[in-house]
Amino acid sequence: MVFGQVGPALACGCTVVVKPSEFTPLTALAAADLALQAGIPAGALNVVMGNAPEIGDALLESTQVRKITFTGSTAVGKKLMAGSANTVKKVY
Repeated sequence: MVFGQVGPALACGCTVVVKPSEFTPLTALAAADLALQAGIPAGALNVVMGNAPEIGDALLESTQVRKITFTGSTAVGKKLMAGSANTVKKVY
């Protein structure tokens, strides 16, 4: 589902960080490998795995991240929207 949002970002020249669900990480890794094989430059599409709250907090606090998009629960969406307010990020 997340890669429907990744394609347009890459097409616009943006770099992307994907934090897949801990239950389905292989799909994101396989898609990232296919992107490299298709000619997407290394570093344009990045997959990070680990503790979701820690990764999310790091992305929310970063001034280099300008937009957060996610698929998931309303509760997670509320946390992301609240955390995005400090650095005025767009949330989709």
